[in-house]
Amino acid sequence: MSEELLIRRIRAALDVAPVDPALRSRVIASLPMDRRQARARPNSWAPTLAAALAVAVVVGLVWANPFRSFPSRHPATVPLFECALPVYGFAPYQTGTLKVYDVGFLDLSTRAFTPAPMSIASADQTRAVLSNESPALSYDRAAGAWVPVKGSWVAPNGMSYVYLDGSDIHLRAVRSQADRVLLSNKSVFLIGWSGGSVYYATRDGYASDLWVLDPVTGKNRRVVPMQSMTEWWMAGPNAIWGSPYYSGKLARYDTKTNAVSSWSVDGLLELVGLDSSGNPIVLRGDRANESGDVAVMHGDGSASSLGSASQLFKAGGLTTIADGDRIWLSASGQRLWVYSPDTGLLFLDQSANSSLPSGLVVAGGCVSKEEVRTQLDTAG
Repeated sequence: MSEELLIRRIRAALDVAPVDPALRSRVIASLPMDRRQARARPNSWAPTLAAALAVAVVVGLVWANPFRSFPSRHPATVPLFECALPVYGFAPYQTGTLKVYDVGFLDLSTRAFTPAPMSIASADQTRAVLSNESPALSYDRAAGAWVPVKGSWVAPNGMSYVYLDGSDIHLRAVRSQADRVLLSNKSVFLIGWSGGSVYYATRDGYASDLWVLDPVTGKNRRVVPMQSMTEWWMAGPNAIWGSPYYSGKLARYDTKTNAVSSWSVDGLLELVGLDSSGNPIVLRGDRANESGDVAVMHGDGSASSLGSASQLFKAGGLTTIADGDRIWLSASGQRLWVYSPDTGLLFLDQSANSSLPSGLVVAGGCVSKEEVRTQLDTAG
């Protein structure tokens, strides 16, 4: 744009007599000839102050809300040679009826157990550990912390978890430990997170219904009415899965479409976990005859066998952890299995491993040894 054209437009807009030369020079000096080359004056602090104010506002909002949502983090799968497997079990020392749990990492290369910087005691100290009928501890890799709940109760971003205290559902922040009650005075079976919502069931005999709970507002609603011979057990990324005891039936509630589907398979199956894609892992066969296999069921009713389950049928208290394309399974008696597409289902005998706490239970997928060293250095 030329200087004379700029002057004409200013004069027309102001509708005044010819511009005073001093005013003309000041206006022209303040308006850049090429807007693409416009720059803030070096001595202007306005942009810096605006940026600082924006940061301060964001920080204030974050600290004001202890249940804030952090960006979802999905740590990469750790190679087996670099794997430190989070496990827990009973400590060798027991005092009276108090059950003390040791938590730490099993080095899959050396089979050595490295205790974590803290041990978690159950009973009076962490009632959440014994909630929902069985103890459960998990290593929350996103937060770098141990939490006293099963993995499905940990929020997808790893920064909070839900737990039961009597008939109340609580939400607790991992780092600040800020805690609030989401649901009170209702006898429920807490299932866990799917997406950003919490799911639970209420039961009457062999029938149950399914509810969804908003962790922000605390509002809840029933999404599946009470149905006989349908029991909801596990939460995946996009679905809630159920299966009646001692049956060959699976039920699926799609959390996005609200559709309920079910199918039956020949023989008996037991729902024991979910893989990384949210597909159910089941034991197919007969416990009495110790025959069958462990398989992943797919949405079309097909199944992918992972291997023979003869040893798994002998196991009690089976825990299943998805870890990328690997699946870890552990049971009482220091029994540990791992499945990968490359190796199939492998049994890792830990019965002679004296460094491990008693009653080995897998508490999460592989953590890198470097992460463990960093955690130990930070604590020490």
